[in-house]
Amino acid sequence: MDTPLLVLGILLSATLTAFFTGLLPYPLGWIILSVAFAGRLLYLAGK
Repeated sequence: MDTPLLVLGILLSATLTAFFTGLLPYPLGWIILSVAFAGRLLYLAGK
């Protein structure tokens, strides 16, 4: 398992979970984390 991908996935899940449970009024950073997650996936797919 790719460690950076795992960390990005955990952070993205935590951000969205906090948003859906009402802890965050807006899912701060989910766009940046999603782009980084997709970028890492594309990097690994092209490797």
